Amino acid sequence: MARIGFVGLGHMGLPLARNLLAAGYDLVVHSSLADAVAELAAKGATPAPSVSAMAGEVDILCSCRVTPEQSRAVFLGAARTAGRSGLLGIDLSTIDPMTSRAIAAGLAEAGMAYLDAPVSGGPEGAAARTLSIMVGGEPAAVEQARPVLEAAGGTVFHMGPAGAGVSAKLCNNMITGTLHVLLAEAMVLGAKSGIEPRRLYEVLRSSSARGNTLERVVPGHFLPRDYEPGSKLTTMIKDLQCIADTAKALGVRLLLPTVAQHCYVEAAILGHGAKDLSAVILPMEEIAGVTIGPA
Repeated sequence: MARIGFVGLGHMGLPLARNLLAAGYDLVVHSSLADAVAELAAKGATPAPSVSAMAGEVDILCSCRVTPEQSRAVFLGAARTAGRSGLLGIDLSTIDPMTSRAIAAGLAEAGMAYLDAPVSGGPEGAAARTLSIMVGGEPAAVEQARPVLEAAGGTVFHMGPAGAGVSAKLCNNMITGTLHVLLAEAMVLGAKSGIEPRRLYEVLRSSSARGNTLERVVPGHFLPRDYEPGSKLTTMIKDLQCIADTAKALGVRLLLPTVAQHCYVEAAILGHGAKDLSAVILPMEEIAGVTIGPA
C-alpha cells in the first residue's frame, strides 16, 4: 500500500484522513490543529512537523486546505523539498482552475503528477463515504489515485485534464451557495407573511422547490437555529470569489452568484463568518424583524 501524506485536518480533512487510516493506509499527517493530529496519531498515523518534512517520505501527498494560496504553498513547496520525482499530489481543496493548472505545471517540471480532486457532500458525506470526488488530471494519475480516493470516502468522477475537477466543483458550489441565500430569503418572506416556518418547509419539500439543499439547510439549520459549521460561511465567500475569478478569466457573465456573495460578506461583517454558511439568514431575519425557528 502507498504511504500517504495528509495536510489539513479541518472539517473535511479530518474525516477523510480517518477513512484512509481505517482502510489500512500508512498515513503521515500535518496540521495546525493539535487535537486532530493527536486523534489520528492515537489511531496509528505518524505526525510530521511540516509539509517539507513529509514530502520526501510519502508516495502520495494529499492536501485539504482552504485557499488557492495554501494549495500553491503545499504542493509547490513539496516540489522544491521532496528531492525526488514520482510523487503524486492530490488537492482535495476547492480552488480555481487557473491555480490548479499552474500547480500541475510546476509539479510536472519536478517529475511529479498532480490531481485537483475537490469533494462534495460535507463532513456527513465523508463519514458515510458518500462523497462525490471530481477529479482533473492525467488518466494514469487518476487510476493511481482511484483506490485512495475511494477509500477516502466517495465516488470518483474523472472530469478531464488539470483544472477540470475544480471547475466542476465551482459549478456545484455556485448553485449551492446561491440556493442557500434564496432559501433564506424565502423562509424570511414566508415568516413575515405570517406563515409558520415549519409548515412552510413542509409545503416546500412537497412542491417544486424540493431539493438536497432545502433538505439540508431548513431542518438542519434554520428551524433548530443550529449554525455550528459544516462548511464555514467564510469558505463560501472564498468559493464564490474563485467562481467570479474563473468567470472573468473565461468571459462569462454571472449575476446571481455575485448577489449571493454580497449577502455572505454582509453576514461575515456582522460577525457570522465562522458559523455555517446557512447563517447568511441572520442579517435577513434582523432586517425583517422575524425569527425562523425557536429563539
